[in-house]
Amino acid sequence: MELKQAIEKRQSIRKFKGSEIPEHHLREIIEAAGKAPSGENLQNWHFVVIQNKETKAQVREIIREKNEEIALLVEQVNIERAQRFRKVCKNFTLFAMDAPVLILVFSGTYTPSGYIEYQLIHRPTQDLDELFYRRNPGMQSLGAALQTLALKAVELGYGTCWLTSGNYAGDEIQKWAKEQNIFYKEGYFMASMMALGIPEDGAKSPGRKPLEEIYTYIV
Repeated sequence: MELKQAIEKRQSIRKFKGSEIPEHHLREIIEAAGKAPSGENLQNWHFVVIQNKETKAQVREIIREKNEEIALLVEQVNIERAQRFRKVCKNFTLFAMDAPVLILVFSGTYTPSGYIEYQLIHRPTQDLDELFYRRNPGMQSLGAALQTLALKAVELGYGTCWLTSGNYAGDEIQKWAKEQNIFYKEGYFMASMMALGIPEDGAKSPGRKPLEEIYTYIV
């Protein structure tokens, strides 16, 4: 498959066939992700690949419990918003645990260039936060790895769904992963998840903005 085909075929898949994925394909996919560019070549990522149904069910329950904890508090001020939050969790997060493979994506912290210098010259906290949270190269590097992962999966005949909607349960998932001796590394945090499997037939992809809306050319 040519790169152009993989790019055009890639879409967010939310319904998967039940087929298991052979480990050598999983290794190929993660190996490809690991070749993505990263700031200072830190390669600030780690992928926990879960095919075991019971383990995926544990992650599902962690997210469901955290969602309900938040929803109950939100209900006290906005019932409609709480109901919507539960629905989003069900439709856009928990479905991923039904995929043949769930990938937990962990990222290492990254100190942007200029951040320490900002501290030394006592720049306002707002400037520090702008550099660290909005423009942080660590998240840009992770994005490159996940896009590479998704394209490699397409090349091998699989579909993916890149998931960040359950990140509010990230601390709980990290704690669980450490307690279960699944993954722990100082300075790393759970940044997202990826569902992976053979797509069900008939998946539809939303349209994309025309080139004129996303492209500025300076002669």
